[in-house]
Amino acid sequence: MSYMIGVVLFSLFGVLMGLIASRDLIKRLSNNDYNVVRVFNRIEKIDIPIGFLGMLVGVWNVFSPNFGFKVGIPGADLTIFGALIPASLVALSGFVLVAHFILQYVNISVEDKQKVISLADEYSDVVGVATVIFSFLHLVTYQTVLL
Repeated sequence: MSYMIGVVLFSLFGVLMGLIASRDLIKRLSNNDYNVVRVFNRIEKIDIPIGFLGMLVGVWNVFSPNFGFKVGIPGADLTIFGALIPASLVALSGFVLVAHFILQYVNISVEDKQKVISLADEYSDVVGVATVIFSFLHLVTYQTVLL
């Protein structure tokens, strides 16, 4: 039962991260509705902590043990890649949110920084939508390996 609570919380966090990462798409789909834009502008002020938390939760869930689903094979109860796809997408959504901040402190050329930032901005909507979809799939099929 405690494993199911973890799956639900992780899935809801994944949906939240996906929605935040795809905020440009949501703004366009809502025709820049004042309330939607206002909510995302407020969230944008705390992008860095949310992004780092997303990266931490995503990496943790890739390597976390399977606390509740026992398969009965010695060594197999520690499911290393049990939530590989949604956990990776949550970590990637977190990176999309903090890419600008991280690249301020990385010693690479300005052109490479611009390439990474443009890739993060260009694919943030795709990463966000994929994170939402796979988080819902993870919630529905939580005993499936990789989902």
